[in-house]
Amino acid sequence: MIAIGVLMSKKIRVSKFVLLNFILILVYGVLGTGLGIIYQNPNPFQFLGVFFFWPIFWLFFISYFSTSPNLLERYLKVLFISHTVIVLFDLFYAVAAFNGIKLPNPFYGTETGFSIYENSTRMTFINLNTLTFSTPILFILFFSQYKFGINKIYQVINVILTIILLILSGRRSVMLMCVSVFIMPLLFSSCFSKEVRRTTGKVVLVLLVIVFIGAYYVENAYPGFWEGYYQVFLKAFDSSEEPIKFAQAKMFINAIFEKPFLGHGFGAIFFEPLPGRMIYSSYFELSYHQKLATTGIVGFTLIMFVFLSTLWYSFYLSKRNKDVTLVAFAVGLLFMLVADATNPVLCSFDSMWPLYLCLAKINSYQIN
Repeated sequence: MIAIGVLMSKKIRVSKFVLLNFILILVYGVLGTGLGIIYQNPNPFQFLGVFFFWPIFWLFFISYFSTSPNLLERYLKVLFISHTVIVLFDLFYAVAAFNGIKLPNPFYGTETGFSIYENSTRMTFINLNTLTFSTPILFILFFSQYKFGINKIYQVINVILTIILLILSGRRSVMLMCVSVFIMPLLFSSCFSKEVRRTTGKVVLVLLVIVFIGAYYVENAYPGFWEGYYQVFLKAFDSSEEPIKFAQAKMFINAIFEKPFLGHGFGAIFFEPLPGRMIYSSYFELSYHQKLATTGIVGFTLIMFVFLSTLWYSFYLSKRNKDVTLVAFAVGLLFMLVADATNPVLCSFDSMWPLYLCLAKINSYQIN
């Protein structure tokens, strides 16, 4: 980071809004780490990188991104290529599993990467977190006909293959996204040009027809296929079907009431009711419960202000300036925040892309 600071050819420029959010992130990181040290938690420095050191790196990125217009198009190309590679890899893995070929899981070692059940499937690859924010971004760019150097044919193929993968993943958050990505372009079509707005509805309708035809074919070939996925989605709201998460929620609520204002600090260990063991707080799936338990109301308020203020201001600026890319980044951040409720998504350097992309675009408007 020191080398980056020295080699930066342009002065670091950040707006007051962006600087305030960065200060709040750093305070959140120091608060959680400090409490972890005071309470002598086993691993108090667990999130110090995500909420202290890496934000400083992102500050350099945001400043440079805001003053280099060509960087946006390059980034979108990289995002498209990366997204496509992930989709192709995951689909290849799934097809191999359907044909009885067992491939090693590159992310979790011995754990099964793709499981096939009677009427559903489930993929556990961590790269699905990347698709959670790249999918809405690329879909909105496709529906808005935004030009970033990628042929439209490739974009259509990418849309179809992504939908197939999102369904096969069996993950509730991405299955929800699979339905929502067709609604989002209609909700934010005010950011599109007049010519595009006239055709957006037709394009969405054509794609939906293709999806329904494919769904009808699959249901005929494999009766009960869609019912299986529907039941998987409904399980999230049934304590008898998802006893572990409901038990975790109850455990976290008790921990929150023990230390409501400042929490237990980073690196705290909590008792997991099922199967019954002591594990680090970061291993639990209920991310917002975990934030409240570790940093209390004070820390939770700080980090949620950063997320929600960035989200709101991104939608505000995108509507005022008819900025397709900013609304795409904002929708990507929105889906990550939704996914973060039941899976620890926004807790690593690379998964924080959606937040910092929105801040980069906001910074670009405010300093220019």
